[in-house]
Amino acid sequence: MKKLIFILFVSLSLIQCNSDDTLDCGTVLCVGPEFLFEFIDADTGENILEGAFDNGAPDGFVITIGDDNTPLTFEQDYGFTSGQLSTFRFTEQFQISLENVFDVQIAFDIEAVSDGGCCQDYNYENVTVTNATFTQVQDNTTLILRIFI
Repeated sequence: MKKLIFILFVSLSLIQCNSDDTLDCGTVLCVGPEFLFEFIDADTGENILEGAFDNGAPDGFVITIGDDNTPLTFEQDYGFTSGQLSTFRFTEQFQISLENVFDVQIAFDIEAVSDGGCCQDYNYENVTVTNATFTQVQDNTTLILRIFI
């Protein structure tokens, strides 16, 4: 939890910049790509994971990344706040499952783009979610998927 609070603090204190010639971009802390997932019951509209992380990761909950299915660790590699699962690891492929509830694979392409400022933005394309339907929201750095189970 301390790591999550630290990350949130750092995220809130980031400096956004534009192409100001007097700014030294070497002193600017830029946020990398972020991934947020919501798991919604398709029938009721309720967040399936709400309350499930009150005492740590629920039994039977697993996130793996990459082709080698590297497992992630709660609070070290991912967290859960405000109804959203957030990951702190960069990857273009996630396998997320909660035993006897859902098992989805998420894949996408990511491209770093520059607006001429110090920090990069990111475009997320070719997003797929197997075993579920989804809607996608994206801002300059964050990919948010609302996944319907």
